[in-house]
Amino acid sequence: MTRMTPSEAFVETMVAHGVDTIFGIMGSAFMDAMDIFEPAGIELVPVVHEQGAAHMADGYSRVSGRHGVVIGQNGPGISNCVTAIAAAFWAHSPVVIVTPETGTMGIGLGGFQEANQLPMFEEFTKYQGHVNNEHRMAELTGRCFDRALSEMGPTQLNIPRDRFYGDIDVEIPAPQQLDRGPGGERTLSEAAELLANASFPVMVSGGGVVMGDAMAETVALAERLGCPVVNSYLHNDSFPASHPLWCGPLGYQGSKAAMRLISRADVVLALGTRLGPFGTLPQHDMDYWPNEAKIIQVDADNKMLGLV
Repeated sequence: MTRMTPSEAFVETMVAHGVDTIFGIMGSAFMDAMDIFEPAGIELVPVVHEQGAAHMADGYSRVSGRHGVVIGQNGPGISNCVTAIAAAFWAHSPVVIVTPETGTMGIGLGGFQEANQLPMFEEFTKYQGHVNNEHRMAELTGRCFDRALSEMGPTQLNIPRDRFYGDIDVEIPAPQQLDRGPGGERTLSEAAELLANASFPVMVSGGGVVMGDAMAETVALAERLGCPVVNSYLHNDSFPASHPLWCGPLGYQGSKAAMRLISRADVVLALGTRLGPFGTLPQHDMDYWPNEAKIIQVDADNKMLGLV
């Protein structure tokens, strides 16, 4: 155990998770922690508006595959981030939004820029940590970063501004890194049997292929099956357009060739996609989704399986 301030525990835990960039607007609510960002090797990228900071954290996360971190002043500053966190939620981006809050002695009394900040993000976060005791600063900070990656979505770390101060004994938790498996033996066997017996399989390549750095494996699988490949909506980058098996994107303003091909499928192999409405509903006067086809859906988030 090391003696340090809660601000130091907060920053040291972020450093343990590889954080070197944070987007936001400086505010008095976290000024004590911000003073040690630079010595810890963390750059605070200032913005004009907090919504832009959260969008930048989302984009940073999508491009890097790492945590995107956003922070702002409590109350109105934090509420400006809701829209961008909602976008990150549906993109499965591991964004951590740090939300400093009015001090504990001012809650319910009209404290400085007081707002009930946890309900704002409840619908668009995978986990919400609230530092109700400064001795739990490192624990809850670490959990928010761990859950963002394991749950593949935004998490919120809510910190009353007075919890940054004091002296505490801290052990910085090591990041929790989970391995993701290919699936269970039963489901893999069933999927292999469906594909082996398919007369016209079609692969849907989604954003999860990019996020999972699985492009080469996806190309190899498509070539092994000899099946046409279509992109899920807004994920044209999930399969190389130069490949002869590529047929274009499904959905809104998508490829007519892709839609005609998938309409003939007896088995659909959906990789890294929740099969959302924009990629399954009729387009170009074509009700193209093959309602009688068997579907093999592969997704890192089990809650997406069979959702649509």
